[in-house]
Amino acid sequence: MKIRNYSARLGISSPEHWKLFGDEEGSAIVEFIIFALPLFVPLVIYLTSINQGAQIQYEARNYARQIARVYVTSPSQDLVAPRIKAVTQLFESSTFASNKIDSSPRIEIHCSQNPCLTPNGKVEVKVFLVSSYLGTSAVATALQTVDAWRNS
Repeated sequence: MKIRNYSARLGISSPEHWKLFGDEEGSAIVEFIIFALPLFVPLVIYLTSINQGAQIQYEARNYARQIARVYVTSPSQDLVAPRIKAVTQLFESSTFASNKIDSSPRIEIHCSQNPCLTPNGKVEVKVFLVSSYLGTSAVATALQTVDAWRNS
């Protein structure tokens, strides 16, 4: 089988015409953008979802720790609910809103002694957060000890 000269058929036989088509300077950049960009889009989406999952878990741990601290440092059992409400409102307006976390977290509080604010008693706080952006959820638990020298 003979190799035919197709350039002569197309009328591109002179070296001047080859200069128009033969220059490949900068073509690697264009090829990289055309082929690599569609591969980077799913990667960016994946990394964003991983970041959102890590962020909601971090916020859940921080929120549980703050609620537990508020509980054990409360002067009396009567002031616990308003103090937890204040902390919750602060989190809702700052971190929950910016990280697209539902503003109605579920909180469970368990005490090792009755009443809860008994000296050396343990207070365990478990919070449940849900992301309104991806629908992911996070559960975190914090344990705090009531001060041993506290007057109950």
